[in-house]
Amino acid sequence: MGIWLADCRSQALKGALTHERAEALREAGIDVGKGASTRSEVQQQRRCSFSPRPWQRAVLAAAMALWFAAQPLFGVPWHQGALLCVCGVAMASGVVCDLRARMIPLECCAALLVAGGAYQLLRHGSIGIAEGAVAAAAVLAVCWTANRIARKSGGSVGFGDIRCMTALAFACGPATLLGAAACYVSACTFSIVGMLMHRLGRRDGIPMAPFLSIWLAVGTTVLG
Repeated sequence: MGIWLADCRSQALKGALTHERAEALREAGIDVGKGASTRSEVQQQRRCSFSPRPWQRAVLAAAMALWFAAQPLFGVPWHQGALLCVCGVAMASGVVCDLRARMIPLECCAALLVAGGAYQLLRHGSIGIAEGAVAAAAVLAVCWTANRIARKSGGSVGFGDIRCMTALAFACGPATLLGAAACYVSACTFSIVGMLMHRLGRRDGIPMAPFLSIWLAVGTTVLG
C-alpha cells in the first residue's frame, strides 16, 4: 500500500494521473495537488491500447524467435530454456507497453521475478537464489538513493523501472552487474546519439524497457 501511494504521489507530481483517479484520491483524503491530472480514463484507455503496425509485429516476432533459438545455442537445458522463454515473453510485453504508454506493467515484473527466480534455482541452486536476493536488495537500495537525490531536482526513477530492475537482478543473480552495465551503456549511447542528432534534449526521458531487455539477455543467456 505504501509503494502504491508513493507511486500515485509521484504520478501526481508529474501530472500523469487521470481525472477520475485524482478525484478519487482527493475524496479519500489524499492531497495530490491541483495539476495532478492530464487526461480522462477514456483517454488513458486509448493511450494504453495497442494497434501495432505490420512492421512492428514483424520486429517483435523476429526478436522473440531469436530469443527462443538462442537457448539451445548457449547450451541451456530445455527446462531452464522454457523458464527463460517465459522471461522473454514478459520482457517483450513490458517493452511494448513502455514504448506505447511509458509504463511497465506489474504483471510483467511479477512474471520475470517468478520465472527468473526458478531459473536461478535450477541453474545455480540455493546459492543462485541467495545471490539473486542480494542483487535485488542492492538494486532497491541504489534506486532509493537515486530517487532521494533526484527528487530534489524534480526527477526520479519510475516505479515500473524499479520493479523491473529488481526482478531482473533476482533473475540474473551473480551476473547482475554485467547485465546492468550492458543496459545502461546502451541507454547512454542511445541518448548521446539522440542529442547529437538533435532528436533528444538533456531533460528528455526515454523508455527504459528496451535497454532492460539487454540486461536480461546479457545476465542470463550469455553470462548467467
